[in-house]
Amino acid sequence: MESKKYFSLLEDLNINYYRVIHGLKTAVACLVGLAIEKYYDWPSGQWVPITIMVVMSAQIHFGGALRKAYMRFLGTVSGVTIVVTVLWFFGGNLEVVFYTVFLASIIFAYIASSHGDISYAGTLGGVTIILILAGQQTGIEIAIQRGFYIVIGIIIALLFSRFIFPIHARDRLRYHVSRTLLNLSKLYSESINLQDLPEQTEEIDTELSSIVIADIAAQPRLIYEAIAGSREFASKKGIFSAILSSEHTLSRLINLLYLSLRETESPEVVKAQLAAVESLHAIVAGSLTHLAKCFEDIAQPQMMFNLGEALAKISQVVEKLPKSSNAQQVIAEHSFLFFIEQILKELENMRKLIIEANSKNHDNVV
Repeated sequence: MESKKYFSLLEDLNINYYRVIHGLKTAVACLVGLAIEKYYDWPSGQWVPITIMVVMSAQIHFGGALRKAYMRFLGTVSGVTIVVTVLWFFGGNLEVVFYTVFLASIIFAYIASSHGDISYAGTLGGVTIILILAGQQTGIEIAIQRGFYIVIGIIIALLFSRFIFPIHARDRLRYHVSRTLLNLSKLYSESINLQDLPEQTEEIDTELSSIVIADIAAQPRLIYEAIAGSREFASKKGIFSAILSSEHTLSRLINLLYLSLRETESPEVVKAQLAAVESLHAIVAGSLTHLAKCFEDIAQPQMMFNLGEALAKISQVVEKLPKSSNAQQVIAEHSFLFFIEQILKELENMRKLIIEANSKNHDNVV
């Protein structure tokens, strides 16, 4: 997990550590492909480095590259198969070539416009057919030859993605979850430390919320790619999805807690409420920080508080709330304590999920 330190350092300079490493890997892989093509003096061998660039350029993680390469391979095989079939039965008949390009373009463009990974197969399948049939030289040998070049490029891209400074989605997922929990801890502290200037507090709250939202939004794709890159990770897909859901819940609860405090009209009541559960504030912030560290370091989190005792304390505070004839005030006061209660429950749920995610961990198994 050392790379995360470099990632954080470079991020302060607006430089993404992983993208820098990936760019260097892609460049070296393209040079290797170019060297192989020149060494064997393959005609139209430029398709080897072109394929490497296409497969690797937009996929930083091994899991993403694996899925993309598989779909590119399917697209290439489909395109070559169609071309070979047409040339076998009809030769270079111009009318048949036009019909083939027209129909293939419709089919592969339809596939390419889908939202799944299969879109990669559609793009390369259509491109393969057009490049071969529209070229100056057409023939079965040319079709098979270009298909071979693309397969070689795919293999080189996968080997570099897997073995040369591999960047795994599972590692970045752990980093993003950890950072989210740390930012939620900050967000919680900001929420309960109301300032004399509401506008200033609101700005801080909005900034932290935006960071949390962005980190959470990046995680579904990371889970998806991590599943492709590791069988061990795939076996725990449900757990990591539940952790993502728990992050959503904690983020919503903290924002709602903040709003409930802002809706409380009397400053004295706010201070009294915060003071009554002051010990729980340290528990919430500390638990989020502890869970963040344990998840990133793949360690087992310890129990930071007794949930039963914490809930009992909240119940006592509720019973001591002053009676109010203002319905809105009553709702705001009880809402704050309700959200504290739900946050504590969700923290315990998150702790159990992290224990499961980190138990018998073999994330490095492909």
